[in-house]
Amino acid sequence: MSLLTYSLPEKNLDISGSFRLESGPEFICFAPPVSHVLLNMNGTHLKNDQKMLFSGGHVKSADTESLDPAYILRSHHRIRIAALVAVLLLFGMASQASGAPNGNQEPLQSNTGGNINLEQVFFIKNSLAKAETPPSPPTGSPPRSTATEKESTAMDIFMDGVDALDMQDFEEAARLFEKAAAMEPQNLEYQYYIAVAYVRLKKNREALEIFESLITEEPKIFFKAHFDIAAIHSSEKKYEKAIETLQKAEKIEPDSGRVFLDMGYAYKDSGNYGQAIKCFSRAKELDPQLNQISIYMTGATYLEEEQFDQAAQMFQKTVELDPATPLAESARQTIPRVEEAAWARKPWYLFTSFNWGYDDNVARDPLNEVTGGPVSGGTGKGDQYQTFFLKTGYKFLNLKDYEAGVGYTLFSLGYRDWTVANVTSHSPHLYFQADWHPVFFRFQYDFSYFYSGGKKQGINPPVYLTFANNSSARLRMHSFMPTISILEPYDLRTDINLVYQIKDYLDGVTGDASRYGADITQSYQIPGTQCLPRIGYRTAYEPSGDDPSTYSYHELMVGVAANIYWGIWGDLSFAYMRTHYPDFTLSGGRRDSTYTTTFSLKRYLMERLLLTFLYMHMKNDSDYVSGGEDLYTFKKNIYSLEISYDF
Repeated sequence: MSLLTYSLPEKNLDISGSFRLESGPEFICFAPPVSHVLLNMNGTHLKNDQKMLFSGGHVKSADTESLDPAYILRSHHRIRIAALVAVLLLFGMASQASGAPNGNQEPLQSNTGGNINLEQVFFIKNSLAKAETPPSPPTGSPPRSTATEKESTAMDIFMDGVDALDMQDFEEAARLFEKAAAMEPQNLEYQYYIAVAYVRLKKNREALEIFESLITEEPKIFFKAHFDIAAIHSSEKKYEKAIETLQKAEKIEPDSGRVFLDMGYAYKDSGNYGQAIKCFSRAKELDPQLNQISIYMTGATYLEEEQFDQAAQMFQKTVELDPATPLAESARQTIPRVEEAAWARKPWYLFTSFNWGYDDNVARDPLNEVTGGPVSGGTGKGDQYQTFFLKTGYKFLNLKDYEAGVGYTLFSLGYRDWTVANVTSHSPHLYFQADWHPVFFRFQYDFSYFYSGGKKQGINPPVYLTFANNSSARLRMHSFMPTISILEPYDLRTDINLVYQIKDYLDGVTGDASRYGADITQSYQIPGTQCLPRIGYRTAYEPSGDDPSTYSYHELMVGVAANIYWGIWGDLSFAYMRTHYPDFTLSGGRRDSTYTTTFSLKRYLMERLLLTFLYMHMKNDSDYVSGGEDLYTFKKNIYSLEISYDF
């Protein structure tokens, strides 16, 4: 099955100073390759593991073979040849007289390799994984030859090529088909299969030349080649050419439902949703066997168009038509996700989280770390802490590919005893984001006002958060943050984050500063698993009015996230940071090496209610010694439990 994943942006704040894979809740929609829904002559479903060799009434099923061990020389090929001879006697002349088989006899195929391309729901491009499909079964005229011995030899080679194609050894398949065609150049079916192998080898130009020559020479017998040509054009996003090809096929077979089904794919992928729905409707009118797939694709089109109510209705109707088919199973699992996709497109957003934790070595300057700086050293004291985070806003531009809005973020960090390290910030923000598949772009501007310090509320109070009560204004900061995410082939993803910050300190002591930062993370999903390894690099430079506070750092990170068990996701990462303070003292600088190990477990307790446990171990080695003491070499451990909800 193919997987469709809707990824919603995470709305949380990372104050650990370490890398974290930013992934939101994942909504999964299953869709079987359309080509696995094969129909035989009588309209009944064939098993997925049955391999159709010839259509148009010429069907060879792999699970009907019985092999006798006495046959030691191509016994299975002899059986195939005998079957083909019988087919030739019974149907060959009829096939020649009638030309190509009608649309009811063609196996179902999609426009690009048997997948339903359901994309662009809530800005992160949502596309079905490209699945390999069996080659189009040959139709029309069976292989022709004038010499029995020669035909058998060419047919043996051809059958070997079909076996290689089934085994996905496309280079070998192409070689064998070419050899068979060289022995019988007049056999156009061999030419057709050469083109099929070329498509699998991504030799689209060569394949197109063969397909086009076949429909020029025998437009009815090789009617199916129109679908292959259209599929190539669609895979290259040349949808107008694909539609033109299918319109030519319509003139040859005006009552072929298959033509309108594939034309619907092309119109949908080109963004002409209205015309796509008309084509799917026409397909089921012409061919009742296409009824379920046409309704399913109508629902997929509505979903891509973000007509969520109509999409849910079509998927429900798909299930009711025949609950036992793979398409029905796909629709059944998609229906609840349609509501989630609709929820993601609402014009407002609200996310909140509450965190309780313990830090066995409280930072000297948590504000510096919250605003992106390196570790500031430990006080040597442990303390419990709580954080509260809230982010809300409204999207005044809420289109499928473009979004813009305004919002507000509140963050508060409070310690039970070490209240001097409390931090609270108020941050209105403005953002714009665009989906240019496979590139996702977002730009956000934040204006943040930070308060620090606080006063203990009582003896061991249940809530340590002071929300700037008895705090002093410390920092006014402007942040400009462009972000680029690229969805690459082979389940690769690249995330690039840039930041420029202007820091105006209000305490009258700390010098103003500017910070320039960038990071890049490359992640990869291992095929067939829910395991995502990643590697990343981050750098920053902050010149300050206080020379000792000027720094630059470089950080390398590796990590992996995986679904462990019972819906629990685990994440493990290691990071190494090298920080340089060039003017730390009048006599020289300071260099720190920071090693960070982070482990987390996450599980949804209910829809959009997430529970997270995190453990972080940090070790900092510094080369600065004053009075025989190194104040910046330390270790620390942080334990935290967080609950968050996305409204």
